[in-house]
Amino acid sequence: MAQQIKSQSVIAKSNTQVVDSFFSAMEAQKFETIKEVFAENAVQLLPYAPEGFPNRLEGSEAIYNQFSGLTAYFSKMKFTREIYATEDPNFFFVKFKGDMELKNGGKYENDYLATFKLENGQIIEYTEYFNPIVMAKAFGLKIN
Repeated sequence: MAQQIKSQSVIAKSNTQVVDSFFSAMEAQKFETIKEVFAENAVQLLPYAPEGFPNRLEGSEAIYNQFSGLTAYFSKMKFTREIYATEDPNFFFVKFKGDMELKNGGKYENDYLATFKLENGQIIEYTEYFNPIVMAKAFGLKIN
């Protein structure tokens, strides 16, 4: 039993670094890292995405394309984050705040909660919850 707990602790530490490296890559705009931290068959879920935005992305390539496309909108991104491990060393909650400078001027700030599921040291599922009203206002989208 003690050996199993120690093994889970090692996995949890390693997986915490994987999750953190995703955020660090976003901040540094080194999007190639996304292809390393997300499994090829990974899924990103965005249950509160406003109309016109995808609420599901399938595969590391689609996830990479979405994130690398952010440079068209943001000149700088900062994510203040708290990563919470669970009893499952492959499942994490992350509470974070996005502080992003818009290329057309102004800022986009939103509060997020995300879950990360990992397998073999890669993210297999990333679910991102955020306030869609804040997002819509920042991008001048019509709210229904």
